[in-house]
Amino acid sequence: MWIYFILLIVQLFHFGCGVKLGTCYQDGNCRLPSCFCGGKSAPGNLEPSEIPQMIMFSFDDAVTGEIYEMYEKLFSRGRLNPNGCPITMTTFVSHNFTDYKLVRSLFRKGHEIAVHSVTHRTPTTFWKQASYNQLQYEIVEQRSIIAENAGVPVRNITGWRSPFLQPSGDIQFTLLQENGFEYDSTLTIATEKGFSAKRWPNTMDFGWQLDCNVLPCPFGKYPGMWEVPVQMLEVGDSGNGCLYADSCRPATMEEAFQLFWVNFHNHYTGSRSPLFFTMHPSWLREEHNMKALNYFFLTILHYYHDVYFVTYQQHLAWIKNPTPLSDILRFAPWKCDHLRYEPETDKDGNGHNGVSSISNCFPYLFLVLSTFPLFYTKIFFDKYCLLY
Repeated sequence: MWIYFILLIVQLFHFGCGVKLGTCYQDGNCRLPSCFCGGKSAPGNLEPSEIPQMIMFSFDDAVTGEIYEMYEKLFSRGRLNPNGCPITMTTFVSHNFTDYKLVRSLFRKGHEIAVHSVTHRTPTTFWKQASYNQLQYEIVEQRSIIAENAGVPVRNITGWRSPFLQPSGDIQFTLLQENGFEYDSTLTIATEKGFSAKRWPNTMDFGWQLDCNVLPCPFGKYPGMWEVPVQMLEVGDSGNGCLYADSCRPATMEEAFQLFWVNFHNHYTGSRSPLFFTMHPSWLREEHNMKALNYFFLTILHYYHDVYFVTYQQHLAWIKNPTPLSDILRFAPWKCDHLRYEPETDKDGNGHNGVSSISNCFPYLFLVLSTFPLFYTKIFFDKYCLLY
């Protein structure tokens, strides 16, 4: 109890008085692959045109039969990245109501399985005040449960996200580092004047040096531990943002599509920093959200050959070894030979990318209008093109 009290006092002093933990200089006192300052600069000093646009979808909470069917529909076997490997996502799995046979299936298909607690208990103050032993049960025990019941090797379970995005300060990061986790994805970054911050993840060699939006943030240094923050999404030209896609609450399919499209467009035509869509799968129970996300996948896969849907682990692997688009087909961490993946074929035996059926649904005019995302009108939302 005294230890926690002392840590809290020091933390309040740190954030209240602007104490710095030292300045990170990339390629000076911080070098890849073990250290990265993050921020706005791309690793390897690559130009945006040399960077594959990475899109990471992450889903929180239990994996049930209903949720699994949604994942199967969105990440269907024929939907491939430009390197011929299946598009993938990361799911942060909590224990209650999870069917671990389905978790095993997701892992075998190339998706990343990360940890999201045993109990997911309320209230949020539990996570704010959790002791080392309480967090150890929630984090380490859940990793063991996943490994034992889903057959996912412990070495492949490397990420953690706290329920409700409520950090537990230095206790959390100390425990993660001591137990061999590669990254945390709990801390948050707000929009900047209504626009996504578009920041690269960083290692915690110099601590967390951005604003602490939800106390308690860590104030210590954790060399080699990555923080993949949850960054607010832009909501059109409203000047507002949302951390979870489901908290944006689009009312129609067009609004939901614009949520995905505007954020993609601004990343892709800008710095090409990693784009994160964080959500609860229950949000997809609303038909207009599911159709919008499905249509977003079809659009990107049909028209863009430098965009990759990858896991958190895969995107960190790229940051550690920044590889330009000209060499990306040889980038080993994104290959899928171990999956023994067999692309789908049509009745004539021809392979396809899961998008050929929509080729007639996309007017070429789209290529012009796509540069003006807010003018992407309902003319393209033909109901016959959205069957899935």
